[in-house]
Amino acid sequence: MRFRRTMTVIVGVFFLVFGWRTVTLALHSLQNHPDSVSSRQEERFADVIPAYSAQKENDISDTAEEIILVNKDHPLEDTYQPDLVKLRDYGVEVDREIYDSLLSMLQDGEKEGLEFWVASGYRSMERQRELLDEDIEALMKKGSSPSEAYEEVVRETMPVGCSEHATGLAVDIVAKDYQILDEKQARTEEIQWLQDHCSRYGFILRYPEDKEDITKVSYESWHFRYVGVTAAKEIMEKGITLEEYLDRIDYSVE
Repeated sequence: MRFRRTMTVIVGVFFLVFGWRTVTLALHSLQNHPDSVSSRQEERFADVIPAYSAQKENDISDTAEEIILVNKDHPLEDTYQPDLVKLRDYGVEVDREIYDSLLSMLQDGEKEGLEFWVASGYRSMERQRELLDEDIEALMKKGSSPSEAYEEVVRETMPVGCSEHATGLAVDIVAKDYQILDEKQARTEEIQWLQDHCSRYGFILRYPEDKEDITKVSYESWHFRYVGVTAAKEIMEKGITLEEYLDRIDYSVE
């Protein structure tokens, strides 16, 4: 009888110690892995989530709400400040958003044996004012009145605050062996290649031929603007301007 009671006590102590140890380990596991069930579920979709995140990360300036419209009717705010980065080998600055796409476009063209030169990238409003004043003064010296000179100049040189160059999202690209901004530039192999392929990289020919009544700017075969691949493809395929594209999708500019 005494032996049986002793064994009963020993067994009870054993289960008490073992049971407490099991409970302790279970609580410790829960504390360290409170979302163990959710973690297992997330692992099932681990191959899906990164792809979706990457897609969202690359979805830049592809919706109308994200596209900045800058023209004579819609000047930039004085406080606008692009996130500038220097474009290596060309000595100009552009907005960081377009850097990789622009570089890819230029490099792919060079693989075709073409040679480009980025004549202009970001341009501050102060520099824009200087260019405008210089061109007006030059025409006045030839006999134009101030108002006549201004009207003539702003056909090609945008008024202060109305130039896309101030956004850092626009670039003037020319053939390296012919860097004059005139009608002959459109006939260079470099410009023809850019106009045919720019939309693949999210760029458009911003001031196309025979669209001056809409853009209020003369044809500039060298001026390319980044708007994102989706918008660029539609604009270039349909042969429309940025203004027409935004108007077609009922984009309202305040």
